[in-house]
Amino acid sequence: MRRLGAGLAAAVLVVAGGVPAGAVDGTLPGGIGIAVDIETPLPDTVIPKGTTTVVGTASIGTKAATPRTSLVYVLDSSGSLTQAGWDAEKQAVAEFHRKVAQQPYLGAGSVGLAAFSTGGRVFWTGQAAGPQFHNALAALQWQDGSTNFTAGLRAGTEAANATTEPRSIMIFLSDGRDNHALENFEGALSQVPERVDIHTVAFGPDAGCGNGSRSLKRMAEVTGGTCVEASEVRGLPAALEALFPSELQRLTLTVDGGPELPITEITPVLPQPGPRQVRYSVETPPLDVGNHPLCVTAHGTDYAGQGKVTDCTNVIIREPSPSTTPTTTAVPTASTTPTSPGSPPPTAALPGNRQVSIIPRGGVDTGGTAP
Repeated sequence: MRRLGAGLAAAVLVVAGGVPAGAVDGTLPGGIGIAVDIETPLPDTVIPKGTTTVVGTASIGTKAATPRTSLVYVLDSSGSLTQAGWDAEKQAVAEFHRKVAQQPYLGAGSVGLAAFSTGGRVFWTGQAAGPQFHNALAALQWQDGSTNFTAGLRAGTEAANATTEPRSIMIFLSDGRDNHALENFEGALSQVPERVDIHTVAFGPDAGCGNGSRSLKRMAEVTGGTCVEASEVRGLPAALEALFPSELQRLTLTVDGGPELPITEITPVLPQPGPRQVRYSVETPPLDVGNHPLCVTAHGTDYAGQGKVTDCTNVIIREPSPSTTPTTTAVPTASTTPTSPGSPPPTAALPGNRQVSIIPRGGVDTGGTAP
């Protein structure tokens, strides 16, 4: 949220006794999931001296997030749009909601729908999933009035207050500039709850984020959001999707708690936009006798900030055991029995038999054979 800053979410999973276990799922500041898994070596694997290879996966936005965010759409319904522009605005919002907002990885629980022109009004609130939002959006009528940002801001705040998730994201769209200078814009802005971030979208040839005290840019900056621009109405879907980026940026390996080493053998190569899963393989530096913690960290970002998640395993290299096998010394026998070309070979030369020297306690070679 805006006044808490982007933050840095990090997680490391280690079970009792210091033995790392399993895959680790974390959450980026905006609620999008990030995960990393070491598949091999398994915890407490015994390996010989030298290098070993760490293999696993990392992902961003591939798993359903716990619903903890609500979305509020505030649509511009002023006369400058025309009916065709209003229909295109609604279509862009519907497409974004279907492709992004309703995806489980975003963690959107509920949604609100408001519109403004000369005045503003909340038209619907309910669950993000299901067809109800799309039905309410389709039924929304063009108002054909002036452009009153303050009225839209108040309606959006009312819709956000009707949701119960810990955070709310308001998406405020307009094709023009506020032309109600006598309205208390700053007063309306001060009534936006701490849990609400406002992302503004300026679309159309006459729209822009602006720099004034009543601009879309100010509305976004004060509440911790961003303002994006689309020069044409048909550019709205891409502009809306740009509000919720996520990216798996890099993977690193640490050995024995040492410095982070970059992992470069990754398929597909990083960075990658979410949702996405990658596979990695990395060889450790040479390892000596002892226990060696190996940790892989996935670094990523979503629309609210950066985060990382770490999974660890452990390998063991033991001291070589002293040999316990008795050493025998082969001593030539006192005599050999010559064989003729047609004679069978001596018994000791047959498969499954062996010939050794038996040394009695006195240390004198008797030249005998093992029974």
